[in-house]
Amino acid sequence: MGYGMQKKDIEVDEDLPNFFEAIRLSQADEVIAEEENMQNNYGFLIQDPDTIEELEKVVYPIQSMQGTPWYSVLSNPHYAD
Repeated sequence: MGYGMQKKDIEVDEDLPNFFEAIRLSQADEVIAEEENMQNNYGFLIQDPDTIEELEKVVYPIQSMQGTPWYSVLSNPHYAD
């Protein structure tokens, strides 16, 4: 069971494709720009270079995620699995 106010597990089955096939172009561009800004201005990496490489290859998704994908992935153990 994850952290939260509920006593039961939440079933997450959104029938979405792989993360890199479901992220919207604008969201991928935002993550890439944030990474470049952090490297250029502060000299450190936030994301794994392999992740940025995959985000640079993102194409227009047939079915996209809604909301903030990075928050959902990092905060929800069902996505992490």
